[in-house]
Formats: sequence, structure tokens, C-alpha cells
Amino acid sequence: MGIANLVLNLQLSKNQGIMFLKALKGKNQFWRYFVTLLVVIIASQIIGAIPLMVAIFRDIGFESNISDMNEMLAATSLSQNTLLMLMMLPFAIGLLSLIWMVKVLHERSFSDTTTGASHFRWERFFKGFGLWFLLSALILTVGYLMMPGGLVWNFQPKQFAILVVISLIFIPLQTGFEEVLFRGYLLQGFQLLTKNKWVAVVITGVLFGLLHIANPEIAEYGFGLVMPQYIFFGVLFGFMTVMDNGLELAWGAHAANNIFLSLFVTHEASALQTPAMFRATAIDPVMDLVGLIIAGLIFMGICWVWFKWNFNEPERV
Repeated sequence: MGIANLVLNLQLSKNQGIMFLKALKGKNQFWRYFVTLLVVIIASQIIGAIPLMVAIFRDIGFESNISDMNEMLAATSLSQNTLLMLMMLPFAIGLLSLIWMVKVLHERSFSDTTTGASHFRWERFFKGFGLWFLLSALILTVGYLMMPGGLVWNFQPKQFAILVVISLIFIPLQTGFEEVLFRGYLLQGFQLLTKNKWVAVVITGVLFGLLHIANPEIAEYGFGLVMPQYIFFGVLFGFMTVMDNGLELAWGAHAANNIFLSLFVTHEASALQTPAMFRATAIDPVMDLVGLIIAGLIFMGICWVWFKWNFNEPERV
């Protein structure tokens, strides 16, 4: 029996990489996934949202009959930096609760859920962060040169300095929650369920997109124009997680994307309403999707060469 298991593990390691085998560690019954997700949802979306809701209702009045969150945010006089910090808090609580539940209920560690390496590869995280940040800057520059009237100078030194601190502390936690949840916990879970890592990538990519269905961009520009961007992001990050045998690159790129937008570009319908350096006055969702696809392909191409990826056997470090 021991020899048979060893052969099976060697075959799985050759075909799927170490990361997905780690999902076999600990306890993985369906009810454990259900309970973990239930606890994480309660912790992040209910408990984590209490400070934000209290702050908003203290500002607009507890007798207010506004029920839509976007309308509440529009009605409050709280500063954009305060709102950003309060909106990021549920994700930080969600990340901590997810890590704790995986450890307690599944008996797996943080590294088991995030990487196929022996430890979380921070150098990969920062390489992914730096590369995506650079690509975002290039896209913004090209967009400005093509349509200079589309960006308005919005720099407010004091508010921007505070924004930098908040963004660097809280946005990595927000993106970390989404990455550990989708590219770690759920990707491993669906790979175990479907026995196919690429099906798991697609499923988690679509779920990642649907997570953002309440974002104001959807209401402003339409489901069919904006949702493909989120789904592309989800599938792209899932693909690079499989190819790199861990989610460090995806987490770094995701954090860079959101921090860049927070600091440099905001617009009327953005989910991240911040005192960014520029405010966009004209948004073309189709061109945004095209730019995102181009940036994603360039990112993947560079990583493919940089880390010597191949489909047969993920790198082991």
C-alpha cells in the first residue's frame, strides 16, 4: 500500500506539480470547505464591515433610509482615504480568518495553501509586483499620449501622502485575501474535485469575476463590457499560479495593479475612489480590456522566459 501511494504521488507530481498535491495534506472533506467559506464570509462581510457601516451611519445619520451601499458612499462626507481604509478592513479580517480556518479545520499551513515551494517565495511576489507596476505605468503613459484630455491632474500632496501609506499597508491584504482564497484555497479544492487543474483555473477565474459583480463599474458600463476584464484577470492569475507552482507572482501582480490604480488613476465609477494623482474623464471599457489583455500577455511572456516555465513539470524550488 505504501509503495502504491508513493508511485501515485510521483505520477501526480510529474503531471500536476507539488502545489496541488499539498491540498491532499490534512483533511479535505466537503463539509470542511463549506464551514470554512461560511466562517470567512461572516468574518469578512459581516464582522469586517461593522466599522465601515458604523462610520457611515454616524456621518449620514442612523435614521437614514438609504439601503444601497454605493448611494451610502456617495452620501457620506468621510474622506476618501478614510473610506478606503475602512473598505479594505473586511479583506484583512477575511485573510486572517481564512488562514486560521485552513490551519484549524484542514490542518494545512499558509505555505501549503499558497505555494509548492518549501516556503512562501517573497522574491517572486516582488518580481511580479514590479513587473506589473511597470506595465501599468507604460499603459497609462501610452493612453495619455493617445488621449491627453482623458486625464485631469488631481494631485493633493497631503491627501496623496496619506493615500500612499494606506495603499501600501491595506491593499496587499485585500489582494492577498482574494489570491489566497481563489488562487490558493479554491483552486486546490476544485482541482481535487475535478481532477483537472485547467478546469479549476477556469472555474475560479469565473468565480473571481462574479465576486466583483456589485462593483460600480458594472452598473456604469454594463455587465458584458466590464465582467470580461475581471474574468480575464482571474483566469490569468490562475494560469500563472499553476505555471509557477505558487500564487506569489499572481499576488504581487494583483497588488501592483490595485495600488497603481489607487495612487495614480481614479474615475467617477471606480471601485477605488481615492485622491489619486489623476482623474480619468473618459473611460472606454473595450480599450481597457484590450490593454489588459496585451499587458497580461506581455507579463506572461516575460515570466515564461524569466522562470523557464513549461507545461509538463512546474519548477520546484
